[in-house]
Amino acid sequence: MNTNDPPQGFVTGLWHILGDHRKLMALSILSGLLFSATTLVPPLLVRRLILWITDGGGSTSGLLAMTAVLGIVYVLRGAGRYFYGRFSHVASYGVTTDLMARVYRHLQQLSHSFYNRQRTGALIVRSVNDIETLEDFIAHGVPELILATVIPITMWCVLFWIHPLLALLVVLPLPIGGYVIYRYTREVRQMWRQVRAGISDLVAQVQDSFSGITEIKSFGKEKAQAAHVASSAADYRDKICAANKVSLLPSAVVEFSGGVGVIVAVWVGGSLALAGTLNVADLFVFIAYLAYIYLPFLKLADISDTLHRAGASQERIFELLAVQPEISSPPDAITPRIERWDVAFHNVSFGYQSEEAVLNGIDFEIGAGEMVALVGATGAGKTTVSRLIPRFYDPQDGQVCIGGHDLRSLDLEFLRANVASVMQDVFLFHGTVRQNIAFGRPEATVDEIVQAAQASNAHEFVVDLPDGYNTIIGERGVLLSGGQKQRISIARALLKDAPILILDEATSSVDTETEWLIQQALNRLTRNRTTLVIAHRLSTIRHADKIVVLDSGRIIESGAHDELMARGGRYAQMVETQSLARSWQLSGQPELQPAGD
Repeated sequence: MNTNDPPQGFVTGLWHILGDHRKLMALSILSGLLFSATTLVPPLLVRRLILWITDGGGSTSGLLAMTAVLGIVYVLRGAGRYFYGRFSHVASYGVTTDLMARVYRHLQQLSHSFYNRQRTGALIVRSVNDIETLEDFIAHGVPELILATVIPITMWCVLFWIHPLLALLVVLPLPIGGYVIYRYTREVRQMWRQVRAGISDLVAQVQDSFSGITEIKSFGKEKAQAAHVASSAADYRDKICAANKVSLLPSAVVEFSGGVGVIVAVWVGGSLALAGTLNVADLFVFIAYLAYIYLPFLKLADISDTLHRAGASQERIFELLAVQPEISSPPDAITPRIERWDVAFHNVSFGYQSEEAVLNGIDFEIGAGEMVALVGATGAGKTTVSRLIPRFYDPQDGQVCIGGHDLRSLDLEFLRANVASVMQDVFLFHGTVRQNIAFGRPEATVDEIVQAAQASNAHEFVVDLPDGYNTIIGERGVLLSGGQKQRISIARALLKDAPILILDEATSSVDTETEWLIQQALNRLTRNRTTLVIAHRLSTIRHADKIVVLDSGRIIESGAHDELMARGGRYAQMVETQSLARSWQLSGQPELQPAGD
């Protein structure tokens, strides 16, 4: 399916979701029909037995044959029920697996701008919980919907054959239940959609709380944050109670309608039997079948809750799949053979919001194998420049080129395979050291991983960990120090061996000794690579081939360190300010005193 054109309607969407599992669902329904067919037989056999007893036409051999048939019926009934549940669950688990994988692949393709507008917890609910809701409906709801139609019609036809007038009378209450279900369907669907949105908000709130647990404890906000979560939980409770209040009405009405049908059968059928116009055996079949006729409708009313949940979840899933990535490979994308991996910005302007420019007319080049450093105050646009190279965003105006090719003409996977990044805020996955270093090259050998760790000055501390390279480092690498995480990140970039490298303040916020180890590793990493460095400590970029100074999204000066120092401009002022601050620290600055002292 083209995600630009999601299926319209619940049934069409469900048919599409079943995909390759339709045959299994068909087998489940056939097994269910076998189970239903066997439901018809026992009351008819008992009817025959009653007729034999009352008419005196039975025999021992006939009774034995009837018993044998009854045994076969119940064997088939058991097999039908088993395969009915087996096939439907296998189909539903297959759908769940396929749909989760599909949604995750789609989410990976979406642009950074999409994630800027979303909460992680809400996306988790859509990509996991909503799909699980569909699984429950496919496993139980779909077969029940089919059987709720087939069983009553078949049994009613048998009753109509026995006594047409009584058959019409006992099903008269059914339209009432049908109308109630129809009447509340749209309202309940909307209410369950609000419930799914409520659980998304609740999960997002809890996820935010876990992610920010250090800040919550540091500011003593445990009670306040618990109150926020409790408020979201109460809101979810109110929404789900309101939805249940309405969605449970159909089952109550069907239960009442079924009771009315039984009352009619007992009164009218009993009267006919007393008058001698209806056989007692036929009255037994009427009463026995009535339970089966109304039971599917009662089940249908019961699963209406699941149906509406599934409908709301399906809508939310297809809404997500309908979102198109703003950044993608063009239809005629190229993967050229690039000899010189130079990077060029040609009059680039960009804003995260189109009306708010972050970059204005940026023009500079990074020659193949050169190192260019970006410096400037916080908010000058340095990180934004780095995000344009791997096409996390596209400029509104101008071009970013690699090897003379506009990035928008390149295959996106090819582009990003040739760009490596070492960021200030390092993200490591929950797993082993080995897995994190080899993240960009899972096929790397143990020797290659160790060599990358040695080159990044990480090997010494890794071998001292409890399980060496097989040590689990926790979520986001929580069991490592900042400097250790940074060196793992450098090892990861070394192993990827991309020709273009982005360093975003990779040595900030670490002590002098760790900075020296990291700087050594970076010197090895940048060798013979086209490198863009976002510098916080200006002392680390003195030997860059070129330094570009940004201010409010514009380039105000550029050149080598000595050249810029000779000019005495903004860069020289920044260097002087940092030098004075460094000298002040080394001289033993006075301790901060409490206010008022």
